Amino acid sequence: MADKFEKKLFQLAGREKIIPPETLGDKIEIILTGLPESGVTVTMGRKKIFSFKMNFRKALVLSAALVMLLSITATAAAGFLRQRMEALNREKMEEYFAQIYTAKIGMDNYNRPYTPKEKERMEELLPAYQEQGVFPKGELTMLDRASQYKGKGVAFLKSTSTFFFPEDEMDDEQLLQLLDFYHKRDYSLAKMNEKIASGETGILAKAGESGESVNATDPSVLQSQAVLNPEQELVIPYEGGLSILYMAAGRDCLFLTGWNEIHKMEIGCSDSVLFFDEFDARTRISALYQTPQGEIYLGLYQKMPSGEWNPALWVLDGQGTLLRKIDISSYIKEAELLNEGHAGFISSIAVDKEGYIYLRGLGIKGAELLFILDGDGKEAARVPEGEYSVQSYYGLGIGKDGKAYTVLSDKGKGLGIASVNPVTGQMENIHMDILPERTIAPDIIAPAYDADFVLWSYSGIFSYNLGEEGATVVMPAYETPCNVEGSLRCALADGRIVLAYSSEYRYDTDEDGEEQHDRIPEKTCFYYKSSVR
Repeated sequence: MADKFEKKLFQLAGREKIIPPETLGDKIEIILTGLPESGVTVTMGRKKIFSFKMNFRKALVLSAALVMLLSITATAAAGFLRQRMEALNREKMEEYFAQIYTAKIGMDNYNRPYTPKEKERMEELLPAYQEQGVFPKGELTMLDRASQYKGKGVAFLKSTSTFFFPEDEMDDEQLLQLLDFYHKRDYSLAKMNEKIASGETGILAKAGESGESVNATDPSVLQSQAVLNPEQELVIPYEGGLSILYMAAGRDCLFLTGWNEIHKMEIGCSDSVLFFDEFDARTRISALYQTPQGEIYLGLYQKMPSGEWNPALWVLDGQGTLLRKIDISSYIKEAELLNEGHAGFISSIAVDKEGYIYLRGLGIKGAELLFILDGDGKEAARVPEGEYSVQSYYGLGIGKDGKAYTVLSDKGKGLGIASVNPVTGQMENIHMDILPERTIAPDIIAPAYDADFVLWSYSGIFSYNLGEEGATVVMPAYETPCNVEGSLRCALADGRIVLAYSSEYRYDTDEDGEEQHDRIPEKTCFYYKSSVR
């Protein structure tokens, strides 16, 4: 959507034969040359955490094009749009500007994708909006919390840059509200950057839900956006105290787990804080998934007083409060692996937009591929092996279309992906032989920034669009910044792959005399790798 929008802007700029005055060209040059080309260093106290180059040039060029488009066009109709933008007062522009630079996720997100018809209507409405003065009667709703959206109209959650669309096809009024929002936001970005470049100070904005005031010219505010840039690659030494056993991506953070505790760490940060530790037995978290609504599903493995290890499925809210425990013991009793001591071990979880829960690793007879529960925790479907098979580490995730997808193989002949029907348990949208031969352990599948999927394996990082003959290699294995063997990994909402690797382990025995090895926190480092093609 962003690429098409960008093309439309430059196409329209060419069609209107815009002749920018020298003063505007000078202002644009000031904005561009004023950015720190050599990069920015992020520090904590006197200690350097990491350095990176700021990546705002494309955004500013695009915004500059929009400024020219809105302020210099020769047609009378475009004058209406110019007047509409110029009617934005200082406070409104600051709100848009603050939303861009203080959002927790550095990209727009959507509760569902645009339908083909909506995309077509949006393209038809764009010239009507820009050239004919066809504007919406109202504005989209601004949300403070995702729970405020009740499924009607279009709305926007500032803290995570998330658009909420109704289930039904959006009408022209709703699409115009979206176009209006995009234009006002980009116009505000260009104007406020122009003010910053001219040395104007005191630009205040409200940051997120806390309402705390921040200075939008503060480098730390600008740096936070760069940290969340999907193209930004980071190397961050860990300064927390958790010996990490497992890592998963939340909506806008990383979840790190150790024995009997879960930590939360902001994206790009070096330290973590305790999030949840109210376990009633010695517990290891084997899988974690956070829904767009904020609920967190935990696959647990707990040591009972009898000495046996039992699986469990818990659900927390976004603040770390236990909501419910889903009893899966009756399903585990059917497992053929009971005597091997790992029956019921949940290796991965995914929850689709309908609330169906997809589990892998249960070892339940007749559910070798997947076991699916409905929102109430009742059995919905078992997906057995047949023409296709999986390994316990194969990737499982939710695609941009809201459906659950899994990596699978056709009996060793090739690797591909397919969506799963939660009612029938059938494979749908099957795309085989998309990964190169000898691809090893493809254990992550998630939406990519500029493609339908990003896939991680021991062979490297790949991205894939449905319908393409094969996946694109984004990063081959030999460019991996750390050893893949022994590293933890997850995929962020912006498509980046995060690796956590420790160069040293601590070997010890637990209270029951069982051997265990833990990562030494001081020797652990996080690597953020882009999946942008």
